[in-house]
Formats: sequence, C-alpha cells, structure tokens
Amino acid sequence: MAEADADGAQAGNVEAREVAEIAEEDAEAAEAEEAMVSDGAAGAATPQATETTVKVVTSFAPEALYRDATGKTMIADPGAFTRPGGAYEDGAFGPEQILCSESNLYPILVAHKRDFYDKNRDYRRGSLFTDRALYVPEVLFSRGGDVRRADVLVIAEPVRAFALENHRSERECDKALADRIEAIFRIAAANGTETLIVGAFGCGRNGYPVEQVIELIQNWIAEHPGAVPNVVFAVPRMHADAFREAFGAPEPERPAPVVVAEGENDREGDDEDWRNVELPEGVTLR
Repeated sequence: MAEADADGAQAGNVEAREVAEIAEEDAEAAEAEEAMVSDGAAGAATPQATETTVKVVTSFAPEALYRDATGKTMIADPGAFTRPGGAYEDGAFGPEQILCSESNLYPILVAHKRDFYDKNRDYRRGSLFTDRALYVPEVLFSRGGDVRRADVLVIAEPVRAFALENHRSERECDKALADRIEAIFRIAAANGTETLIVGAFGCGRNGYPVEQVIELIQNWIAEHPGAVPNVVFAVPRMHADAFREAFGAPEPERPAPVVVAEGENDREGDDEDWRNVELPEGVTLR
C-alpha cells in the first residue's frame, strides 16, 4: 500500500511539473505577443514624412481615389455598425453604398456578417457605437477598365442626434467622436497608409458641428505631423468651404466670365433662333 502511495505521489509530482511548464510557456507566449503589439503601436507613431499634405475635394471617395490618391491608399468608410453595406441591397445612396457600387467591397462585408456585424449588436451604446472597425485590404475598384486597389476601413460614425434622444450625455457624444477620429488616423498610420481619403466624418445628419470635427482632425495632424503623409477630404459642398478655410487649401479655379459685345452674338434671321424651332408635341422649353 505504501509503495502504491509513493507511485501515486510521484505521478502527481510529474503531472504538476507538466502543468507548471505549460503555464510558463503560455506566459512566455503572452509576453511575446504583448511585445509584438507594443512594437506595432510604436511603429504606428513613426512618421513617414515630415509633414502632412491636405487636399479638399467635393467628389465621392472612389473618384478621389482615381484623381487625388498617391501610393498606398486607405478609404475611411463610415459604414453601418450591424448590417453589411448598410441598406445597399435596398438601393440606399450614401458614402458606403457608393463604395460598394464601384468595387468588390460588398461581398467581402457580407462574408464578415457573423464575426463582425452580428457581434456589434451588443455594443450600439445608444447610437454612439464603438471604435471596433473592420480593416479590408486591397479592395478592387474599377472605372472604365482602369482597376485600382485601396484598403478600406469600415468604422461607424457616432450619431449624436440619436444618442441624445437615448439619454446619452454631451460629454459621451464628444468623447465618442474624438475617439473615432483618432482611431481612423492611428489605424491609417499603423498600416503604412500614404494617402488617407476621409469624408466629413460625423457632420450633417449625425449631428456634430463641422467646426468640432475639423478641430479634432487639426489637433491630431498637428500632434503627429507626417504620420499620414497625404490626407484627402472628400466632403459635401455644404462643408467644403469650412474645410478649405481650416486647412488652407486654395479655392478651386473658376473660369473667368466671358464678356460678349452687344450684337456680336446676334444671329441672322429667325430660322436660327431656338425660340422658333418646332418641337415634338408635348415638349416645351422653359
């Protein structure tokens, strides 16, 4: 009996040592992984250039990709938080739907429904959502046979108007916007983005003043000059003037008005006057 007890104790000691060795290996792996994350975070702060060049356009993001982007490009997609592509299948028209219509982005988003969108349902936070984002590398855009690649960052805009109705405080709304904008730029920098295309994030129907959005972006660029070498703001015309004024972008060149001398453009005879052209029945010129 004593011999059996000794054998059992010895087996128990061996098992305990194995458990300890496994735990030690797990701890070392965790430390290595943590070091990798720390190295990645440090690399994100390393500037690629000495300054950031900013451009303001009033085109949609795909057009800005073709006309204004250089090098590795990332497009910030203010996407739906719980539904792939938002209401793209229903014919909705917005920044995310435009991206889906000119690329292969939509089927990629659908493929992440279970591991990304469904899990987001527990983190809506009264329409403020979270910084949880989906990074999609090398999305293919096609226009007239010209194929371009760009990374797309799907990250939801906080909706201040709805959040206040859901009894969220002004402070929560402001922090959500600040965190979201910082997340966009940090992710762009960490992935070596040379051109970031972003819209008027949080403005318009989302309820944030354009001045507040601009100030947050200005502060981040000032604190991290060159971390993202080029930023293209593809914003609606209603916000373009505010962005141009804030970032010092020149006004777009407009052709000088053409002055025509009186009588120079007069047409001879009534036959060339468009007002005398016979139109098909039911068609009227106004």
